[in-house]
Amino acid sequence: MPGLRDWFRIPEKFKTLLILPVQIVMNFTAIIPFALVWYIGMTNWSPQFVGGDWWRAEFIGPYNFVLAVRDELFLNAIARTLLISIVCVPIEFLLGFALAYVLSGNFFGKRFFTLVAVVPMMVVPAAGGWIFYLMFIETGPVNGLLSIITGHKVMIPFMNDPFWAMVAIMLADIWQWTPFIFLIMTAALLGLPPEPINAAYVLGATKWYTFRRVVLPMLKRPIMIAVILRAIESLKIFDYPYMMTRGGPGYATQTITMNLYESGFKYLKYGLTNAQCLIIFIACIIVAWYAVKPLRAAQRGG
Repeated sequence: MPGLRDWFRIPEKFKTLLILPVQIVMNFTAIIPFALVWYIGMTNWSPQFVGGDWWRAEFIGPYNFVLAVRDELFLNAIARTLLISIVCVPIEFLLGFALAYVLSGNFFGKRFFTLVAVVPMMVVPAAGGWIFYLMFIETGPVNGLLSIITGHKVMIPFMNDPFWAMVAIMLADIWQWTPFIFLIMTAALLGLPPEPINAAYVLGATKWYTFRRVVLPMLKRPIMIAVILRAIESLKIFDYPYMMTRGGPGYATQTITMNLYESGFKYLKYGLTNAQCLIIFIACIIVAWYAVKPLRAAQRGG
């Protein structure tokens, strides 16, 4: 006699029909807009000259892509964003991992320090950017603290000097996103099986040897996931440069997203902006493909 589960069992031939509505929604919300972006990227659409009807814009082929790769501001914004990512992601990982490892032990006040460690991630980036702007202006507390430490008046033009402006933005980004690495690595450390670690201690291994030879190999996958996710997110940095420097002085701190924002919403070059977005998208796909290859290899290896 069939049981209750058998009455509600879905035949195999109907399972495809059940996912059809979801597939249709996915097509309308992903594939169709993506195709539209490709088309607009090959037109001269700009409300200033063409009007608001994008379908009336002239089809110019890959000309926008040629303009994009020749745009010095766009290329410099890419290089600047990559610099921020290359500098900030390793520092955030080292600080987040070290903090997670220290707070993984049992000691008095652990909950309090853990809460303090994740507070920066809860702050709205726009608010955080404004706070760091107030901290790093010439009359702000950072120069005041440096003046007290050095014994003479310090007036570093953080917001008006290209080098120091980048330093201030990087410090803000590190402050905001170190908790992200901290949370991932804390979860990974708490999920480690204790048997291999205890066995290493029983066999006389030191803490450093156990950490290097036992703990780190087991954390290989979480480390790769944390670094890949953070690296991808760092390429979208917008709030801190915009709130702290508006991309200045000049264009010295303009990032990819800021360049795209100005091109699309300030200068209304919709066709060119779509082409630039597609170039960034293709580059990110290529980088992500090669970045996750070690993760796929580790998964196949068990």
